[in-house]
Amino acid sequence: MDLSLSEEQTMLSDMVQKLCEEYAPLTVLRELEGTEPGFSLPFWQQIGELGLTGINVDEAYSGLGMGALDGALVAEQFGRALAVSPHHISSVLAADLLANAATPAQKDQWLTAIATGSQFVTVASSEPQSSSQREGIRLRAERKGDALLLTGEKVFVPHAATAAAVVVLARDEQDRIIAVLIPKQLMNSSDETLKLRYQLNHARDPLYKMQFNGYSVPAAQLLNAGECIWSQWQQSMTSALIPLAAYAVGAATRVQEISLDYAKYRKAFGRPIGGFQAIAHYLAEITVAIDGAGTLMHQAAWARDQGRDWQQLAMMAKLQACETFRRAAALCIQIHGGIGYTTEADPQLFFRRAKQLQTLHWDSATLERRIADNLFAESA
Repeated sequence: MDLSLSEEQTMLSDMVQKLCEEYAPLTVLRELEGTEPGFSLPFWQQIGELGLTGINVDEAYSGLGMGALDGALVAEQFGRALAVSPHHISSVLAADLLANAATPAQKDQWLTAIATGSQFVTVASSEPQSSSQREGIRLRAERKGDALLLTGEKVFVPHAATAAAVVVLARDEQDRIIAVLIPKQLMNSSDETLKLRYQLNHARDPLYKMQFNGYSVPAAQLLNAGECIWSQWQQSMTSALIPLAAYAVGAATRVQEISLDYAKYRKAFGRPIGGFQAIAHYLAEITVAIDGAGTLMHQAAWARDQGRDWQQLAMMAKLQACETFRRAAALCIQIHGGIGYTTEADPQLFFRRAKQLQTLHWDSATLERRIADNLFAESA
């Protein structure tokens, strides 16, 4: 197994790092928190112009058709900057699901739009007090002639207010999990059967609650010809764990650098606090953990690109990377002392996002259960 980067991959990583430094510094992040649309439009425009919105989209739809490791390198640099954009939900998760389940006409329209960055698509899957298991999808889809009536609620839907379309997972009358693609032009803001509102969250990211009360959408908007989409959804979600792990590794690396710089600068009893064993050993420990999480993430991406078994590695990578990110962010606050908790300091920006990333997109308990299930299935 060769995890070394090619010259082109090194150039890709360096290019994205410079892009983030110019268009997505932490000062911009502070300005955008809790606002609409919640991400930098110039940054998003640059991502599109460089083709990064289509990095994993097939070339037949104007994408770059690159591999999982290439996508992970991009996500890792986004994580270093804590960059907020629709890239993951649209260019990774929605694009993969559409590639596996959309009709040829839907692919031509939406995958091309995603790849070029002209539009982006979000996904509504999570529901209140529900797990990521199949039984957690409770939003009902009732067939009525040539339409579907949707009733239920979706929570923490990224960029729902500005997305060109939303893919909604629902349960039909035959108890199958289906998906319907709802373009923005079908979402009338004055329609009482569909309500959209911002949800407060740790990172103050643009996450929304969608409430459906008999909302009518043409049955022609169904994905997978109206058949059960659960297997495709599981595949797409698992695939999307790799760039999430990469984002967490990048963010953990950056916050560890902030900790190290402060430990060298801040003095106590006449010498830098990094010279004290208690702090030095914690920094050494988290450095080793970050390196291990990064290696696991790279291994998962490499395995997928090589056509090997990668699903278990992807779940392990997301679990380990997010736990390491949370620990690194907590350590950064401890090293900074009281000022680390204040909104004026940078450590809290990382800590809030570390906890949120750990709980969304299959939380730790879900990943542990799935990893254990796979282990016992292999032994049986």
